[in-house]
Amino acid sequence: MVPFDRRAMLFSLNSFAAAMLALYIGFALGLPRPYWAMTTAYIVSQPLSGAVRSKAAYRVMGTLLGAAAAVAMVPSLVNSPVLLSLALALWVGGCLTISLLDRTPRSYLLMLAGYTAAIIGFPSVGQPDAIFDVAVSRVIEIMLGILCATTVHSLVFPNPVGEALASRLRLWVADADRWSLDILRDRDLVQAARDRRHLAAAAAEIQQLATHLPFDTSRLRETTMAVRALHARMLLLIPLLSGVSDRMTALADVSDPQAREVLDAAANWVEAGARPGEAATLAAQIEAVAAARQARDWTGLLVESLLLRVCDLVTALADAHALLDHLRRPDAAIDPRADAAMADVGRRRMHTDLPMALLSGAAACVAILVSCALWIGAGWGDGATAAVMTAVFCCFFAAMDDPVPAIVNFGVFSLAALPLAALYMFAVLPAIDGFPMLAAALAPPLLILGTFIPDPRRAGSALAVIIGFCNALALQETFSADFASFLNVNLGQFVGLFSAIFVTATLRSMGVDASVRRLLGQTRRAIARLARDRAAPDPADFAARIVDRLGLLTPKLAGAATIGGADIADEALSDLRVGMNVVALQDLRASLSGEALAAVERLLSRLGEHFASGAGVNEGVLLAPLDEALSRLTAPPAVTPARGLAALVGLRRNLFPGAPAFVPILEDAA
Repeated sequence: MVPFDRRAMLFSLNSFAAAMLALYIGFALGLPRPYWAMTTAYIVSQPLSGAVRSKAAYRVMGTLLGAAAAVAMVPSLVNSPVLLSLALALWVGGCLTISLLDRTPRSYLLMLAGYTAAIIGFPSVGQPDAIFDVAVSRVIEIMLGILCATTVHSLVFPNPVGEALASRLRLWVADADRWSLDILRDRDLVQAARDRRHLAAAAAEIQQLATHLPFDTSRLRETTMAVRALHARMLLLIPLLSGVSDRMTALADVSDPQAREVLDAAANWVEAGARPGEAATLAAQIEAVAAARQARDWTGLLVESLLLRVCDLVTALADAHALLDHLRRPDAAIDPRADAAMADVGRRRMHTDLPMALLSGAAACVAILVSCALWIGAGWGDGATAAVMTAVFCCFFAAMDDPVPAIVNFGVFSLAALPLAALYMFAVLPAIDGFPMLAAALAPPLLILGTFIPDPRRAGSALAVIIGFCNALALQETFSADFASFLNVNLGQFVGLFSAIFVTATLRSMGVDASVRRLLGQTRRAIARLARDRAAPDPADFAARIVDRLGLLTPKLAGAATIGGADIADEALSDLRVGMNVVALQDLRASLSGEALAAVERLLSRLGEHFASGAGVNEGVLLAPLDEALSRLTAPPAVTPARGLAALVGLRRNLFPGAPAFVPILEDAA
């Protein structure tokens, strides 16, 4: 069923208007391929106007860079077809590799630079002396489509990123409040565990929305630092909620009167709206109760650890609410909490996968060379189309675990567009005279297809039909309907499609299960490096990278066929908590000496070896040094910072949740 909601209809109208404007100006300027401007307008169009502008800026720069590369390569290598093919293929593969290491809109710069060089370079082999003019024409056509799409989506019924982001942030903070309350009130902890996995996915989604914010026109653009600070607090809330839930589960019931009193106070505070102004007093009260306990038995250590996690939870929630209040009322006096959070925020690194990026670039390079071999070997006049489309297909879908289904889907729907294009080419267009009639004739299919693009489930298929339809028509100032040319050019498109599918399936595809295990392995190697470091990193920076991986992992779990998705998600959350506890242990080292320091360093060394090996948790290897460290740090007259003990308790709970209660093993440590 066609989603005829208001936003989808407005988006479709805007996209059609931008495409027709680009086509009209292309005709007026006498551009060789004005239909490229029309197609580009549809490719650039996004449901959120800020996303259109952010991608447009980088697309323009990428197009210019790709055109410059084509102008540099083609005249020099045109007499050596194999070398030219290799040079262009390496350029596309190299640009794609680098672009995959940056998951922000900046990645479009190098991706566009890659396949724009192919789009301009391969068809120019037959006329190398005209490469500069061809490059200029292609750049103008592409930039015209970008400019028209950006202008129309920005001025006509714009859909700002800020509104969508603000709404998502409000929901996220409200959900965090509810899940915090469920844990503190000891409600359905199984549901709470599922909810925390959703928090990670939402954090990744908000991170992507926030990258477009500097290009937005809403008032939220002026509060970009507040959004980044709020996102940082969100990242810290995920392991905090997970840790509090784990301690509540381990204790079953908190019977200590003082501990119960402050836990109820924290729950009442959340229930009353988590007012930032009351948080400092509440956090100080909770921490004072934890510090006064000086627990030595396992139950006491669990309660102390729980109280410190709740204290951190209160602080993080208060910061989140203060920042959200600032986003709602940016002109009001700023809360000191929000001001401090914004001053502290820095750019957080996101997950990158260099080996997979290199493999994707290599697959694109090989696929292009296969198409070039068919083109050169067969002496095929229109074979350049195959090489161009191979580059485009490999770049478009390279960020996916298994690009093959998406490439096949794109090819199938592009093929489905050909009968419609043939009907227009040989029956409708010959009867049309003038641009207004042309626009009116193109409106029905393009307007209907455009309503599907805002729906992520249908966007790829709808865009494939639109691109296939527009490219097959190849509208130019002078109309000519040549059936042989129509078939030959489109044959090149499908040769490129099959080349991309064959090489990608052979070299690059990865199943969901393999992708999940790869992400988990990268997280564990990061923890191994962290345990071996001599200094503690910024906790929020470490959490940012791990939670980013968790956000990437969450949507994959539903499709994991041979492994339990829920179990893997819990394992990923456990790894995150382990990592945060290792950060706390690294902080603790500076305050230790003697046997206590030696015990902690032995534990960190064993943790590094364990997570680097990828083997299952071995109680004999890890539990003994963990209990030794706990014994050293709890034995009188040692006075260990409560947070250091909480880190050790957290490690024991995450690595050995079913182990017997801790019993000191150094009776004579005093």
